[in-house]
Amino acid sequence: MHFEDWDARLRTTCGNYFGVPGARQREVNGYVRSFALHGLDVADFACDLDQIIRTRKGIQQDDSEYIFLILQIEGQSRIEHRGRSEALDPGEFYLLDSTREASIGYGGRDAQFISVHMPRGSFLLEADNQLRLGHKLDARHPMHAPMRAFFGAGREALAEQRTRGDPRFLYDLTRIAFTPGEHGVDASRASSRENRFELAVTMIERNLHRPDMSLGWLARRINISERQLQRDFLDKGTSFVRLLRQKRLRLVAELLRGSGGACSITDIAFGAGFNDISNFNRSFKSRYGCAPSDYLRAQRN
Repeated sequence: MHFEDWDARLRTTCGNYFGVPGARQREVNGYVRSFALHGLDVADFACDLDQIIRTRKGIQQDDSEYIFLILQIEGQSRIEHRGRSEALDPGEFYLLDSTREASIGYGGRDAQFISVHMPRGSFLLEADNQLRLGHKLDARHPMHAPMRAFFGAGREALAEQRTRGDPRFLYDLTRIAFTPGEHGVDASRASSRENRFELAVTMIERNLHRPDMSLGWLARRINISERQLQRDFLDKGTSFVRLLRQKRLRLVAELLRGSGGACSITDIAFGAGFNDISNFNRSFKSRYGCAPSDYLRAQRN
């Protein structure tokens, strides 16, 4: 493909981002395609350019603002964004903010990736202020497996099978994955038990992937005594253990519905914080009336 054609398709698909060819490069080994994913625009790229850049002028020329969820498919990218430099390998994710300058470098080597265009306002509306924009999510992160489960069917299957649906599941999954789990809050300063309970639930939801989560762990993170925290849960007619199990089971069910069988049930369960598969299977069947494998099979029919 001629570079000018590739570059024009890039701007049609993503806004004012500009390709930078290598010295004397006239042809691009690649393409720019697009499809819909749960009502969101997705760009599917391949190129062997030197880099793609986002300039201050390009930002000013675009009316729409997006958070781009990038998944590297093949090759490697080096992204300079928000004062950081990250190297992206195949299977890794990255959150890029269209309101900030950026460069995505390939060094003339073949690379393929997809980019999900999430409208910035709606995506950030319910996001934690610790959301890690300009960071990558690699295979070592506990939320990598659930993210890969969602995208595991591959580009072609995504384009063919996921044209309808609600984008909120992907929003929530991405927010959880890119929110650090170690920052704490101070529930002891909350004005009511209601507020303390909401803070506790928020911290649980941010850290569902942690198999070591306990009442003591949670109490330390939100700066409240275990006894007071127990009372707050009891006032809501529940307990820490019961609520944690419910949240994890709900997350597993959502991931099973979104995965299409592309990721193993065991990996999804571990990614949601379960560390005993037998206990997980019993809990899931008690909650949903069937084994996880039967639940997944029903979703696929």
